Amino acid sequence: MSFYDEYVARTPTSGKEAKRAQAIIPGGVGSAIQFWPPYPIMVKDSQGAYVWDLDGNKYIDYCMCYAAMVAGHADPLIAQAIKEQADRGILYGLPGTRATDLAEEIHRRYPVIEMLRFTQSGVEATMYAVRLARAATGKMGVLKVEGAYHGASDILLVSTAVPTNTAAGPEWMPSSVAESAGIPEGTWKHTHVVQFNHLESLEYQLKKHEGEIACFILEPCMTNGGVIPPDPGYLDEARKLTRRYNVLLIFDEVKIGCRIAYGGACEKYKIEPDLVCLAKAIGGGTPLGAFGGRRDLMQMITPLGPAVHFGTYNANPLTAAAGLACLTKVLTREKYKEMDSLGDKYAKGLKDIIKRLGLPACVTHEGPLGGIQFVPDIPHTYRQANQGNKAMWREYWYGMLSKGVIPMGSGWFEEYSISAAHKEEDIEETLNITEDVLKEVKRLA
Repeated sequence: MSFYDEYVARTPTSGKEAKRAQAIIPGGVGSAIQFWPPYPIMVKDSQGAYVWDLDGNKYIDYCMCYAAMVAGHADPLIAQAIKEQADRGILYGLPGTRATDLAEEIHRRYPVIEMLRFTQSGVEATMYAVRLARAATGKMGVLKVEGAYHGASDILLVSTAVPTNTAAGPEWMPSSVAESAGIPEGTWKHTHVVQFNHLESLEYQLKKHEGEIACFILEPCMTNGGVIPPDPGYLDEARKLTRRYNVLLIFDEVKIGCRIAYGGACEKYKIEPDLVCLAKAIGGGTPLGAFGGRRDLMQMITPLGPAVHFGTYNANPLTAAAGLACLTKVLTREKYKEMDSLGDKYAKGLKDIIKRLGLPACVTHEGPLGGIQFVPDIPHTYRQANQGNKAMWREYWYGMLSKGVIPMGSGWFEEYSISAAHKEEDIEETLNITEDVLKEVKRLA
């Protein structure tokens, strides 16, 4: 029996409920990334590092809602904060002190964020940050990295998942490829693309479009081609180039913010961008995002300036209470040390397995985030990662699911996420399962 067949055999109730959902919800899922053939796990319960499906199967979860559940599932401190706030009200339509408390905590972690505004999601955070950059500079051009996902706004849903058979231009000047039907050309014709870890590509586009580019938005550690850390010196030079060409630098830390370090990428890599976008970790599992940075830029936001930012649910007390509990009570500096230690143990274990088995694969990671890349050499760009053996990844994915592990998000380009709730025994059990699965993957390859 194949791993795929094993998965189907152990999840009949999920299959039944998925069919019911698909009759009323496109794909039966709330977001396209939640779907995989023939249907995803339907969750009944979650706690800490684990989820249980409707058939009673227990899984060690390393997706953790695409790194959002950094505190773990159903953390009692966050749950208590939500309950206490819910008893006083969920939504006011008026400001409250919880949002200020959370903003001050984020500023403590990110001194570069002198002022910020809250949103309801990461996609809004990046969209509004780009709008602000355009308003501040009077320029409309935007630079982004090929393969990087910054949310599904029309401006940024460009060259996020370029197939290997797409004519995407030379490496030093990637083409801009719209990633969805229904996006008018006019909304993304000013979005230009560069390669990650490729300074020649960046400088070429800055020169070619000199005087036109408002901002360069990037994940300082890329997480949409597996985990691809920045090469030594790349971010420093990118910061120098953007200043030289009078272009604002935006760090998209939606996935890695307050995740790969206490103060995120700004702290870890010691770089000062002009604006930072956050979400996921800062909400403690609730829908919360933020964008912020230099005071002079943020003062251009309405009602102080001309750049519009609205949202009925922005800075609502429920999400602010959850985020504050997550950052102050769960994600302490000591907890980051523990997660980093587990991340190192897991990555080393995976590397050892791959070496023992002689698989054409490698492991990339940054702290508690990482993954197996089914390419023989460490990738430094999305294009290199995209050459991976997708069929081999697929066998690995279903093999791990069939043995009780959600190894990562449901795409080759996703990553594992070790949370504050994972323990050493989870890592050890997962490594044992991984070796068994990869032995079979190699046999089938």
